[in-house]
Amino acid sequence: MRDISYRSAEDDQIRAGAFARVAALDKVYGDNIPWSAIAQGFNLLDEKILIANRARGIFKPSQLRRGAISIKTTMPREGRVNIYTDAADTDGTFVYSLQGTDPNNHDNRALRDCLDYQWPLIYFFAVAAGFYKAIFPCFVEAIDTTSMTCRVSVASGASLSNLKDSEAWRIERRYTLRATKARLHQAEFRERVLSAYGHCCAMTRLPVPELLEAVHIMPDTHDLGIAGIENGICLSRIHHRAFDANLIGVNADYEVQVSDRLMAMRDGIILESGLKALHGQRIDLPSDRLNWPKRELLELRHEQFKSWDWN
Repeated sequence: MRDISYRSAEDDQIRAGAFARVAALDKVYGDNIPWSAIAQGFNLLDEKILIANRARGIFKPSQLRRGAISIKTTMPREGRVNIYTDAADTDGTFVYSLQGTDPNNHDNRALRDCLDYQWPLIYFFAVAAGFYKAIFPCFVEAIDTTSMTCRVSVASGASLSNLKDSEAWRIERRYTLRATKARLHQAEFRERVLSAYGHCCAMTRLPVPELLEAVHIMPDTHDLGIAGIENGICLSRIHHRAFDANLIGVNADYEVQVSDRLMAMRDGIILESGLKALHGQRIDLPSDRLNWPKRELLELRHEQFKSWDWN
């Protein structure tokens, strides 16, 4: 029988530091945190503490006495196969593969500790090769040694701990998983679009990934609003907002159109050089023609732009 009263102040400090570090990364990078940033870890009492390992899916830093601090899935590079089968299940949990074939090895015991003591985890979920969405806090809900998998819930283990196994808890868990899956879907779309455009804004050539976003030509609520590269354009945040607000558009010839409203305004350099000067210019397109925006989608979206009524 395990001593479930086990607690370490040092471990609590490490976990708090890890979650603070990931929250900071999430604020800077959103749903596409590069591995280079994750690999930096954080400093605690003049000591570097790692929060994940490139080679290991289940990770416990050496300074942590018990339990894992994070789990990770990877996006296999082209031509390779992911040997694990991590996925979302219909009951509101992620199904995560245990390490190796021995349920009692070092890594899997660290997950068992998280289950027994309900310690929170960080789930680094790959959205592209080398880029991750940090899902946190997560909790191990169950471990199946026959299938060598565990079930991981998002946040509900903490927010509804007093209602565990109730219908309200199950509904909350499914809702949280759906919301998380939607964020993962958008994060993957963003990284695919940014990669196709060389991580540069298609209108200004701005090369700062933290200021770039993947824009849906037709919104994902539309029947044609697929999350494919052909329905996306890489734009800076300000140009994304202007596009969504029908202040600027792109026609089927890949030319930028600026609204009469903006053209009539007089202001500083951002309006004059960053927006109005784009009128009639052709956007920079991906090097691979297969990733160019579909003309049919641009034409549909441009009709909306032209008919927009500002009154």
